[in-house]
Amino acid sequence: MSSDLPPRPNFEYLKKRAKELLRELQKQNPHAKLAEAQHQIAREHGFRNWSQLKELVQSIANRTEPPAPPAGGVFARFSARAKKATFFSRFEAGQFGHPSIDPEHLLLGVIRARHDAAQISTDARLSLDGLRATVCERRQADTPLATSVIIAFSDDTKRVVNLAAAEADRLHHDDIGTPHLLLGILGDEESLAASMLRESGVTLDAVRGRADEWMKEERS
Repeated sequence: MSSDLPPRPNFEYLKKRAKELLRELQKQNPHAKLAEAQHQIAREHGFRNWSQLKELVQSIANRTEPPAPPAGGVFARFSARAKKATFFSRFEAGQFGHPSIDPEHLLLGVIRARHDAAQISTDARLSLDGLRATVCERRQADTPLATSVIIAFSDDTKRVVNLAAAEADRLHHDDIGTPHLLLGILGDEESLAASMLRESGVTLDAVRGRADEWMKEERS
């Protein structure tokens, strides 16, 4: 399980944490290197390595809004965590070298933003690494895209967002949060993301049953 990054993470703070962790590691192994501490911190936050963590944190510092939000007023209703999910979805799409943010990237963003996938399903396949592996199996990856490249929401993802808004209205929620995004993904039944959730035992009824609880958490 990854620990959550704040909305505006400070890379200097992360570097300080790495040095502090190195001192702890060296108490057990005097030959421990800074790279080992950096790698451990990156993994704590759900990244494969320190370079990925650094790239995302620096890209956040250079932006004032999450990238490529869906057009219209729907995005204005997004909770802070849902907005974070869209930011992470751009990162995931870029890492795969995919030119648009598709529902599977949004799913990865939601899982990272929630950092508690175990509450969604007890199936280990819903882990961030497990979902990424499934995307790799079912879609061809390309060279990662630079963070400066604009990656827009695909039509499929815009449809998912509209479905999420409809789910929020159905549940009488003013905000659109990560549970609604999950419901929107599940509602787009033909998408790869929906099939990944179904294969992990996640259903519309199960998420709807937890939506009130999760939204109270997101508002706190």
